[in-house]
Amino acid sequence: MKPIFHVNPVNGPFEDPGVFVRIMRERRALLFDMGHIGRLELGNLLKITDIFVTHTHMDHFVGFDTVLRGVLRRDMPLRIFGPENIIQCVEGKLKGYTWNLIKDYPLKIEVFGVNGSYISHCSFYAENGFERLDNPKLDFNGVLTAEPLFKVKGLMLSHQIPVMAYSLEEDFHININKAVLDEMSLPVGPWLSDFKKAIREQKSEKTFIINGKTFTIDELMNIVTITKGQKISYVMDVSPTAGNIERIIPFVKGSDVLFCEAYFLERDMDRAIERHHLTAAIAGRIAREAVVENLHIMHFSPKYRHCAEELYNEAMREFRGD
Repeated sequence: MKPIFHVNPVNGPFEDPGVFVRIMRERRALLFDMGHIGRLELGNLLKITDIFVTHTHMDHFVGFDTVLRGVLRRDMPLRIFGPENIIQCVEGKLKGYTWNLIKDYPLKIEVFGVNGSYISHCSFYAENGFERLDNPKLDFNGVLTAEPLFKVKGLMLSHQIPVMAYSLEEDFHININKAVLDEMSLPVGPWLSDFKKAIREQKSEKTFIINGKTFTIDELMNIVTITKGQKISYVMDVSPTAGNIERIIPFVKGSDVLFCEAYFLERDMDRAIERHHLTAAIAGRIAREAVVENLHIMHFSPKYRHCAEELYNEAMREFRGD
């Protein structure tokens, strides 16, 4: 199976956390957290359509200016999701600059802040000097955005302040059987992307002209196998309370990859409680109990720079159940 999500951390484990997700064949990308993101090339910044911010501490939000500068002249809108205060924080960032020369720029920024059972939605458009426009509130049922290809869910947790965890889920994966394709004398080409899109959008009436012959979706279905889609989860800066942990486990359950903070070692639990961060051992236990396939720990305290392997070892022992 060729994965549709190509996922990479932006920085090393002792630097600002963040994960860049390239959506293959879609020419777009998602970003989870935007601390220092100087390693992202401009070409990758320009692909970002949606940003999911856990909270607005500096190491998770300072990269807003980098993103803004990169996409300022772009036609494609930028959507930003986060806890309720994300709207005020984006507004504050935008008010920090003078915008008298951008009236003809096309950029539109849509910001969504989660507050309990609803989502506040505000718009900031370059043509209006990024003045705030309040939109009607939206109901929040756990899903932040849903498209035919994927959906992103959000979970409100605590880091002494509200903080969001996220899961990115492909509803199902469409695999093309090359052998059957050859048997039917059908070529590989752009039509396959259109075909997959029609399946996802349930457009059963759509037809395809291939090598001069017309095919219905039903006539082409034997070239595909439908399998479980990818699931990527992202959990950063969470207080190590029983309530948080009990909510995280079902939320990340069955993830192909869980990106999880491991800020402290278990021996420093008192400090973890004081600073509202998970330990490596807790990250490992969450991944094991959630039956996660791969655990990627990150966001380590600088105090462990000389012994990072202890964090990895502690998390993996718990993950494997040793």
